[in-house]
Amino acid sequence: MSRLIPSCLFGVLAGCAATGAEIEGTAGGIQWGSSDWVFVGARYVIISQIEVECRDIDWIERNYDEGVSPTDNDTSLLQLAFSSSEEVPAGRFPVAQGGQVEGTIVNVTGDAFEETPATAGTLDIDSVEVEGVATGTFDALTFEDGGTLSGSFTAEWCVNLKP
Repeated sequence: MSRLIPSCLFGVLAGCAATGAEIEGTAGGIQWGSSDWVFVGARYVIISQIEVECRDIDWIERNYDEGVSPTDNDTSLLQLAFSSSEEVPAGRFPVAQGGQVEGTIVNVTGDAFEETPATAGTLDIDSVEVEGVATGTFDALTFEDGGTLSGSFTAEWCVNLKP
């Protein structure tokens, strides 16, 4: 909650939306649920199931080397990445590998690293404020392991997410 205070101070006149996500489903070996760690920046929307700060997700990339962990920290997150955009745009987008938006679950536990790509689904970005918050929903994200996720989010801007 304390990480919201600076954003709220800057947004007193415009109001302050709490960041977070509500996710239903299981995918990538993770039972998803509520999250307070939701970020937007560059071409990414990131929803983490493990507490993480913006400064700790500077390793996010659209693609990872197979079998090489992108971080030394334990991580369980859903990554939604736009292929050609340098910023997350508003609108409705299909999610598929090699498509306009790719969805990936990134799971790092100790020395084990696993990626689980989404093969189908939709992402709706309702609103995006430059260096502010983004809101949206995703529906029927279907993953290679047979899992599915649906949910909604309000994401805070993170300077460490790079194109």
